[in-house]
Amino acid sequence: MVHVLNPAAALARRPDRVLVAGGSGAGKTTVAGKLGTLLGLPRIELDALYYRPGWEVSPEFAADVARATERRRWITEWHYPEVNSLLARRADLLLWLDYPARITLTSLALRTLLRSMHREVLWSGNQEPPLRSVFTDPDHILRHGWTARHTTRTELRRLTAEDPEERLHLLRFTRPADLSRWLIDLARTLDGSTRPDGSTPSDGPTSPDRCPPQQKQQRRQRSNHAL
Repeated sequence: MVHVLNPAAALARRPDRVLVAGGSGAGKTTVAGKLGTLLGLPRIELDALYYRPGWEVSPEFAADVARATERRRWITEWHYPEVNSLLARRADLLLWLDYPARITLTSLALRTLLRSMHREVLWSGNQEPPLRSVFTDPDHILRHGWTARHTTRTELRRLTAEDPEERLHLLRFTRPADLSRWLIDLARTLDGSTRPDGSTPSDGPTSPDRCPPQQKQQRRQRSNHAL
């Protein structure tokens, strides 16, 4: 079900349904936001569909995801086993943030610490529990991040073996710098072909020195989103 692409090569076609996979702390949400802005894709926030107040799991989660992904265009994260197979069947591109555990776990620890210190309100009014709960709660996000650090790789290997048709295209990045470079290149490619909303640029020169001021500003904004 997975066809691995070369990140150095341009995409053969513009994706309409995109997944961003990776371990906890890899930055899936941030990347989905940036790429969604570049491609003009509406984002489906799975965490908001999954959690109810008190960290209760919504019994309608799978059904809600199924309905949301019936739309023609979207981008979301790929990290809930209950819906991963469904998402993989409906997506046309998957970005895999396959970073070393030292990167993802450090990022996860810092994020959890800041959320706990600032009592940040998350989905459905929930907040991170006190840091000391990492020693008592087997489902604490830090413990989960460690135990599930190889889950994505295992699931992708299973998907590859399931279906030889390779309908889902995959881009794998092992360093954040490589992903940033790819996003910048994508932004430049879009400037020369199609805009994030799917429209084509007007006829005429498209070089940075001769394009209209408004188009220059749009180019700078999209490049900033890719950094």
